[in-house]
Amino acid sequence: MAVTPRVLLAGAALCVVAFLAVLGLAYGVPHAQWLDVAGLQGFIGLQGPVVTPVAEWLVTLGGPLRVALLGGVLALVALARGRWQIALLVVALVGLTSVSGQLLKALLAHPRPEGLSDGAVVAQEAFPSGHATAAMALAIALVVVVPGRLRAAAAIAGVGLAVGVSFSLVVMGQHFPSDLAGGFLLATGWACALLALLRLAAGRAPDRTRAERWAAPMRMAVDRVAAVGLGAALLAMSLIAAGVVLVAVLRLPDFAQYAQDHTAFVAVAGALGLSALVLLGGVAGLLARQR
Repeated sequence: MAVTPRVLLAGAALCVVAFLAVLGLAYGVPHAQWLDVAGLQGFIGLQGPVVTPVAEWLVTLGGPLRVALLGGVLALVALARGRWQIALLVVALVGLTSVSGQLLKALLAHPRPEGLSDGAVVAQEAFPSGHATAAMALAIALVVVVPGRLRAAAAIAGVGLAVGVSFSLVVMGQHFPSDLAGGFLLATGWACALLALLRLAAGRAPDRTRAERWAAPMRMAVDRVAAVGLGAALLAMSLIAAGVVLVAVLRLPDFAQYAQDHTAFVAVAGALGLSALVLLGGVAGLLARQR
């Protein structure tokens, strides 16, 4: 049974409630603020000759120009698959998350906790993180654009993108972990709202238009290319993960000591990674009936 617009709007409402909860914790609860600071310092401690260049490059993926370019590519893929409604949704999602994120950062500007390490440069206008919002928006757009059989792979790749860009921001000392959570929720909330509008529109139109039937051969070709691209992305992520695991095994005492000295960082990083997985997995689940 297809997910109704009401369910999608309920998902958007839950994201709003969670967003406000994270905001209240980050701005008004001392213990949560301590966790934010401790998590940030743990991320900054990862800076080094290998991690820092990679983090700097990943941060650029969340910049306005690259986000617009990647969003445009995903919209074109949707058009090539004969899904002009999905193409519009991708454009709207990237645009609305970008504009609303910047407006919220200005409206919600607030002094952040003191006692940060020298590597932190967090501004008052940091919640929600624009880069984290954009990365999650692109990850969701990827999940929405691909065919159903590739959606699980797209969700995994999307988690890698969202987490990679977002964690890099904190490694570089530009955001608190709570800023990332706010960005994830903002993008997911907009996605649920737009998907609800798409379902409402689909209920008033034929399931398959003439343009969609004409685009069937093109869709098959694009789907094959998408499958190859996602396979390559997942392979690259697997190799990177294997490299990290290998280094961790070879330097297990150092890693264990760092985790013991920065337990807040381990908890925060795990919670953020899990939240990205749950949010993207939830979107993929809501789209289970869509071609």
